[in-house]
Amino acid sequence: MAQAQTATAQEAPPAAADQAAAPAAQDEIIVTGYRASIEESLAQKREADAFVDVITAEDIGKFPDKNVADALQRVPGVIISRDGGEGSRVSIRGLQSGLTLTLLNGNFIAGADSGDPQRSFNYVLLPSNFIASTEVYKSPEARLEEGGVGGTIILNTRRPFDLPAWSGFVSAEGTYSDTTEKFDPQFGGQLSWKNEAETFGVLVGGVYQKRSNREIRGEIETWRWWSDRDEDGNILTPATDVNGNPFANDDAISYWPGEGVTTRANTHYSGYWAPQTVKAQVFNQERERYGIQATVQMKPFENVTVTSNYFRFQYSSDFTSNVVKIPEWGYGNFFTGATFDPSGTIFQSAQFEVPAAGTECLAASPPCTMETPQMFGTYSREKQVSNTFETEVKYEGDRFGAVLKFGKTRATGGPSMRFDVASKPRLTVTGAEQNGNFYSAWDFTGGNLNMEFSPEIQENIKNGIAQIDVGQTGSSFTNSEIEQRYAQLDLTQEFDGFLRSIQAGVKWRDLSIGRETGRSDWYADPATELRYQDTPEGAVARPEFFYDEPIGNVVGGVSANVFPGINFENYLNYLNTTYGPSVRVYEEDFVYDIGERVWAGYAQLNFATDRFRGNVGLRVANTRQSGNTSDRLQYLNDYCVNTNGDPFLPPPIGPDGNCLVLPLDQRETIVNTRADQSKTYTDWLPSLNASYEITDNLLIRGAVAKVIARPSINDLGRQRSLTFRSDAYAFDRDQFGEFPGWSGSGGNAELLPFSAWQYDLGLEWYFKRGSVIGATLFRKDVSDFVVPLVIDVTREVNGEQVLIQPYSTIANGSNAVSQGIELYAQHTLDFGLGAQVNFTYNDTSTAVITLEGQDVGESPLVGSAKTQINASVFYENDRMLLRASYNRRGEQVQGLSSGLNVYDAPYEQVDINASYELMEGLLLNASVINLTKSVERQHLGNDTDDRFVRSNYFGRRAYVGITYNF
Repeated sequence: MAQAQTATAQEAPPAAADQAAAPAAQDEIIVTGYRASIEESLAQKREADAFVDVITAEDIGKFPDKNVADALQRVPGVIISRDGGEGSRVSIRGLQSGLTLTLLNGNFIAGADSGDPQRSFNYVLLPSNFIASTEVYKSPEARLEEGGVGGTIILNTRRPFDLPAWSGFVSAEGTYSDTTEKFDPQFGGQLSWKNEAETFGVLVGGVYQKRSNREIRGEIETWRWWSDRDEDGNILTPATDVNGNPFANDDAISYWPGEGVTTRANTHYSGYWAPQTVKAQVFNQERERYGIQATVQMKPFENVTVTSNYFRFQYSSDFTSNVVKIPEWGYGNFFTGATFDPSGTIFQSAQFEVPAAGTECLAASPPCTMETPQMFGTYSREKQVSNTFETEVKYEGDRFGAVLKFGKTRATGGPSMRFDVASKPRLTVTGAEQNGNFYSAWDFTGGNLNMEFSPEIQENIKNGIAQIDVGQTGSSFTNSEIEQRYAQLDLTQEFDGFLRSIQAGVKWRDLSIGRETGRSDWYADPATELRYQDTPEGAVARPEFFYDEPIGNVVGGVSANVFPGINFENYLNYLNTTYGPSVRVYEEDFVYDIGERVWAGYAQLNFATDRFRGNVGLRVANTRQSGNTSDRLQYLNDYCVNTNGDPFLPPPIGPDGNCLVLPLDQRETIVNTRADQSKTYTDWLPSLNASYEITDNLLIRGAVAKVIARPSINDLGRQRSLTFRSDAYAFDRDQFGEFPGWSGSGGNAELLPFSAWQYDLGLEWYFKRGSVIGATLFRKDVSDFVVPLVIDVTREVNGEQVLIQPYSTIANGSNAVSQGIELYAQHTLDFGLGAQVNFTYNDTSTAVITLEGQDVGESPLVGSAKTQINASVFYENDRMLLRASYNRRGEQVQGLSSGLNVYDAPYEQVDINASYELMEGLLLNASVINLTKSVERQHLGNDTDDRFVRSNYFGRRAYVGITYNF
């Protein structure tokens, strides 16, 4: 009898299973450990009707990789994104991670992130110790839950009836990273028991993990095209690519609102790309992860098994971030020169220097002061918690079976405190102006970011030559909650003959999503709610607010001759001592509550002969989406105190050296208006999977199906976040590229779900037990996919049609194709040396993007990568296992920025693993992750990689531990 939401590989027709086992019966070699694990995985792949890849744990609590996502990236066609070096999101066959459906024991598992909730599961939450096996379905079956255009991943946990009584494991492990230079612990354990009659069993497990994560990042904020303008403000030199070609979507290109720039030596630049801000960042994070599993099984009757699971995953991720950045502020008085890429259109470096005493701007009154580097930092205390309760009642008769499942999964996440501080190395006290830094330069030629400042900047800051930038100091947070209740009934009737079984079932799911936003304030005057930043004292940068020494160990694609940083422990201690505890202020009127209720039913026929088997089915899903969200209109009325009441005269200087800033309640007005929405649609999803054994060892497999994936949760809301900049505000902020008028972003409640017809054809040669050579051709004809979009639009705001430029939104694209081939092989020699290798080639087309019935441009499929290579070589004997793994992902398409797509540069990484059995059941293991010290990089546009966007080095990490299985 087939059980709903478990792999067909585990429920193969007897004929197929017998044939799959035949080679094993002829082979006298008995294998255990890792080799046995991958052979079992391959057997399940062979026996399945659909296109499935399986990963099994080689023993209790010993998953092949340190992270479930890390293990999944070795599956053909799978790409992962990383968070702190750990696999976090999974995408399949060139489609973004939001199109991959992850199920725990066949059902959705809620995971809440800091910020907006997401459909894609964050694998950082999930301890790998709990997972017995993982199934990656690349072709659907009607019995499987809909929602994965890319594919469906089912994570299977262990149950006490499947394990010997009083079996389990305990483990202890330590890890060391070259970026943190710290050792961190991890402890885990699991115990399973059942009575002799196997009518009652209990399994409990837990894991605790601490990780010190340190990432070194280089980044730019917004590439813009700089050009001189005519008297009417029109661009004289339109933006081009490196080949001199104009852009078809020129309206979406980010133009600097001013003109070109001139150096101190009167060299003028116009018609080029330059980043608005360049920054280097040291990100320090303390992670704590708790995981709990409790499973109870009982057999109240001979044919009835009841299984109840409880899972709790808790993930704390407290961090501090220190940034040194060089914005565009220095182009006026201090710019001395720049270098270009070979095309002469892209800045690769820029230098800024204070002139000699008594010359140029230092001869003015007041004398100029250099504002760079801005020293910016973020302090955050965050926690994500996921709780899942589920119960399964399973009846097994001679030819009839039924499975009833019901449960609830809920997750919350976000910061309890997030606080930003900005400061500048200067003093602007009238008559006592001082520069703390005299030279700033950035250079990312070749993809590595180097920043250079005056060597004495650290000493000057500690001597009090610094000010807090009160306009960029403050707090904000977004907390999210996601919950789903579900129930399903699956029925199976078995037959003799060609038709082996009929499966039918129904499932109900009720999803709700909410979020809350706000800030944390310290009040200088609680009675009037005057924030401390709005007082002169708020601009004072005390020496103890900074580290005594520059931040060290800055490696991995980023370098700086000196890196000053903010000491948040001292800063927050001063605030709490001086002003008392912070007050949490919520945006009560900013509502985001989304609901999604789905009724789905299916029928599936499973058939088999001696060599031919498969299934055909139809799944129907009715979706009702509803929501209550808010439009957030931010009116920036003014920024600086007006001189003589005139907003267009140079404003007075404030205590932080900038203009004298107005209090927050005078600077801006927030208006939140409600927007209700609802939408209902029905999807009919046929599927066919078939396999034919040409010979005992040669199998051909095919599949065709229609698949859908609903839009991401954040894209569902109709809400808009729009900002209006008054003429007075734009005058005060002109040097920062601000301009009058509307800009902003918004969701799109009219988004259709992703849909695609997909076709698969594969050939698999199982030439020896545990060995295979195979190839799969795949094609997805995608329609209604969702892409990010930046465009100038006219919209109604408060009853008036206004121009919003730019407007960031999402829209449906149509008629895109993602197609390619997967090649894979696995073989182990008799003495224990083996290899697994696969290669995926994916060709994706660009597609027309439509917004409100109008074609607004073209975009490739976001998340697509042309190539993926995985290779593992291992050696195993009775006591020892050695494994080296190589992974390479080709260039990957991301969203739009400055009118162009961002691209992840090709990334490759080598990991090594080793284990040794000290005595029966006692295993010593060690691993090195990112042995190659690889760095993630991004660039803007597909015409060159010289528009640097981001680099990230998360370090090389080593693990050593001991596990006892019993």
